[in-house]
Amino acid sequence: MRPAILRERDVPIPLPDGVVLRADVYRDPAAGPRPVLLQYTAYDKSNWASVYGVINPERAVDHGFAVVVVDARGRFRSGGDEPFRPFARSGEDAAACVAWAAAQPWSSGAVGMYGASNNGVPQWQALRHRPPALRTIVPHFTAPEYGAGWVWRGGAFRLGFNLWWSLANLAPDQLRRAIARDGAAAHEDTARALARALRDPDTALRSLPLTDVPALDGIAPHYREWLEHPPGDPYWDELGAGDAVAATDLPVLHVAGWYNVHLDGNLAAYEAIKVAGGPAAERQRLIIGPWTQWSPALFGDACGPERRFPAAIDMEGLQLAWFARHLAGAADPGLPPVRVFVMGVDEWRDEQEWPPARARATPWFLHSGGAANTRHGDGRLAPEPPEGPQPPDTFRHDPRDPVPTRGGATYLPNPAANSGPMDQSTVEDRDDVLVYSSDPLTAPVEVIGPVRAVVHLTAGGPAMDVTAKLVDVHPDGRAFLLCDGIRRVSAAEVAAAGSEPVRAEVDLIATANVFLPGHRIRLEIAGSSFPAYDRHAGTADGIAATRGDLRPALRTVFHDARHPSALVLPVVPAG
Repeated sequence: MRPAILRERDVPIPLPDGVVLRADVYRDPAAGPRPVLLQYTAYDKSNWASVYGVINPERAVDHGFAVVVVDARGRFRSGGDEPFRPFARSGEDAAACVAWAAAQPWSSGAVGMYGASNNGVPQWQALRHRPPALRTIVPHFTAPEYGAGWVWRGGAFRLGFNLWWSLANLAPDQLRRAIARDGAAAHEDTARALARALRDPDTALRSLPLTDVPALDGIAPHYREWLEHPPGDPYWDELGAGDAVAATDLPVLHVAGWYNVHLDGNLAAYEAIKVAGGPAAERQRLIIGPWTQWSPALFGDACGPERRFPAAIDMEGLQLAWFARHLAGAADPGLPPVRVFVMGVDEWRDEQEWPPARARATPWFLHSGGAANTRHGDGRLAPEPPEGPQPPDTFRHDPRDPVPTRGGATYLPNPAANSGPMDQSTVEDRDDVLVYSSDPLTAPVEVIGPVRAVVHLTAGGPAMDVTAKLVDVHPDGRAFLLCDGIRRVSAAEVAAAGSEPVRAEVDLIATANVFLPGHRIRLEIAGSSFPAYDRHAGTADGIAATRGDLRPALRTVFHDARHPSALVLPVVPAG
């Protein structure tokens, strides 16, 4: 018989500094003390189903847990008058919530945390405070470090994600709270600007300078703060949780997606715990599916009109079994150390480690006769390195007409049309995109692990961006994006190289895919991917460029014996 479920709304959780958070509590009033599942959320506790991978509190009660879902400080029903600042104070507040939950008469004293995306942040941050009652965490589609990865990547600002997330997910509640505090008249201009930006996000994304975002004025100061602090700035040390992650002794279930915007952060956290070699190293598990930030199914052209993929799993059930094991001593759910979904053959694989030890970093070298522009050019990708001279390839980067982002690991408006393995053919028809393709394969090539590109190029200006994409080209010509990356080459690097090309290594993060017979492996090289990343102005480093500062520049990619540019793939040997 299903237990009765008591739903208590807006339960107060007092914090040491006097701020009161509000929680919704789900429990069986007839049951004795039970382990507690806690989610600390910036996304409205009453809307627990807003992010894939979270747990239905009522199902959790059915499985023997109590559930506490807390609005974060400064969000929705919780107190805290200062504007919400992502990452700040979430660890100490989450730790206080863990202690509160453990002390309740209906609690067994064992607490596990769960949640996806930004709701994973307080899980990592809580490790900095290590509440004794916290026994395990399940960070889902998230990251513990924020300067290099979440906000910036490869030195470029993650414009689409940072701005759209701030506008669509954070600003509306921040505006509501500001109006309640100060009156509507005080925020009339911001309200109008936010309405325009949500109605026409493309115009908001193209606005320059990047710091000019009237829709966030007075309600979301974090956005300008992020722009003022590049990766490596001490500002990020205060907010990250890297040291605590490496030192943790807790069992961790990492859940990641090939097309999730935080894949790099998920993998870095797993690797940090593994390298530290502490007790958590053998107690962590990693699952990587072909998921976007938005869905258990894979968006993108590769999925057909049904938008389905044979990769959806019972994520709730899996998490509940994990929590039963680590909070209540139930049977081990039997997860392998690593489970990945391999695209191309569309099947799950169990691995003993990440990355798989049997995968070998294998270069595929760039070749051409100097005309690799567009998919109709002469760019080739081959295992054989170049011998002697080869003419370089040149393209014109124009920040006034940047190469558009099409799919991939994005967080942009209209996610079904902007996420996942989208066909790159229209992008590859642009003259400012260099395309290098292998011959049609005669045997499968299995790739599982980290992907990178090494590109030797000159800037034609004081600094530059270089982007790289790994693409699976089907026999019918459709070209599906697997993973991509960007590298911002600074003015200092260009100057240091002098007359020589800069050697730029581009991190494409990782993938798992079998390139089938008849398919081709493809690498795209360009100077922008907009609006996923801010466009390089073509003049110098920095985020203060206005529209009048945008300057076209020639980029030249070298791939001769002295400058062997290559795509480096983690190839799994056959058999």
